[in-house]
Order: sequence, then structure tokens, then C-alpha cells
Amino acid sequence: MQTISYESLQAEHAWMLVCDQLQQRNNVLAKSISHMERDPKELPMASRLIILRYHLKMSLRQLTQAARQTGLQPPKNSRLAAQWEHVHQLFFLLRQIDNELGRASNENPNLRSCLKSLDGRVYRSALVHLN
Repeated sequence: MQTISYESLQAEHAWMLVCDQLQQRNNVLAKSISHMERDPKELPMASRLIILRYHLKMSLRQLTQAARQTGLQPPKNSRLAAQWEHVHQLFFLLRQIDNELGRASNENPNLRSCLKSLDGRVYRSALVHLN
């Protein structure tokens, strides 16, 4: 029987939060791209968002693949450390995406209005303990 510690529950909760946030950013990018593609003048911004979404997906794949390869039954303490490392890497990716999306929205009023109209389901308070 496997025992569960408070630390492992915290790591699992943090992992679920950051994954939910990354999925939410992916959805925001998809909706923003669709919105920007409607206006031919906004195609350069749509292209920028497409590249940002591609970066999100590829980085997520690479991080997850690396985590799976190192997860071949290491000792319990190092498993927890590896899980936290993966969570922090995902959180760093989330912050990169947020920074770039914020920069793009500052440059483009049409994107800014689109982002304001979307559901802003962001759990920043829950992510504070990852810093």
C-alpha cells in the first residue's frame, strides 16, 4: 500500500492548478486568434498569437516528455522533488505566456478588448505558493 504525505498532496494540487491555467491560456489564445483572423488588418497579430500558442504546446510537450523519462521509479523523496521541479517549470512557462500575451495586448487595442470580453478564470491566489 502506498502512503500519501501532505507534501505530495500539495505538489499534486499545485500541478493540477498550473495545468488548468495552461489549458485556460491555450483556450484564450485559440479564441483570440479566431477573433484577430476576422479582420485582415489584424493578421500580423494573429500570426504572433499562433506562434505563442505553438510555443506553449511544444514547450508543454517537451517538459512532459522529459518528466516522464525521469519518472522511472526513483526513490520517494526524489520523486517529490522531481514533481515540484516539473510544477515550477510549468509555472515558468505559464508566466512566459502571460508576459507575452500582456505585451501583445498592450500593443493592440483590438486584442485588449477581445481579452477583456473573455472569461477571466484565473486563480492567481492559488498559484502564489509556487513563487
